Amino acid sequence: MAARENPEHPKAPAVPTGSWRVDRGATGFWEAGGKPLPSTDLSRFRAACFAAARTAGGHVGVLTRLKMATFHAVTITGAGWSRAVLCHAHLSVVAFPSAPPQGWESPRSFDETPGWAEQFTLAGFRALGRAELATPVEELDLSHLARVERAQVRHWRPATLGELLFNCWD
Repeated sequence: MAARENPEHPKAPAVPTGSWRVDRGATGFWEAGGKPLPSTDLSRFRAACFAAARTAGGHVGVLTRLKMATFHAVTITGAGWSRAVLCHAHLSVVAFPSAPPQGWESPRSFDETPGWAEQFTLAGFRALGRAELATPVEELDLSHLARVERAQVRHWRPATLGELLFNCWD
């Protein structure tokens, strides 16, 4: 994914744009002794969750992150509905899995972005939809990944961008 500066949040990691060059940190792995991966600003994500919940007439659940996951998860719940939101730990992207993550399972399917996902965009995140996340790995430019990340992709063999970005690899 190509990246652009976010003028409203200059300290935030760059926001991916339309092309699918996958940026360093997408898999959550980095070279030993190398530069640490950037961390997503969780206060910005949490604020976007509350703004989205207000827009949707819901409330925000507890923010969680599994030890080996590349993402943080929160559930936004309203009267008769509930949606999980995933925020990548190192890139400013969010996604909406078809079901909330369970245990060590990486999400395999994703839904379209709900109308209230605009709140994440306003906070400097890119809300990824089903079609983008279903992009086959073979169609992605992985050349910007670190060597160790490309090795992990070969080992785990994710089928789609969604599986590569939102994983629980160890």
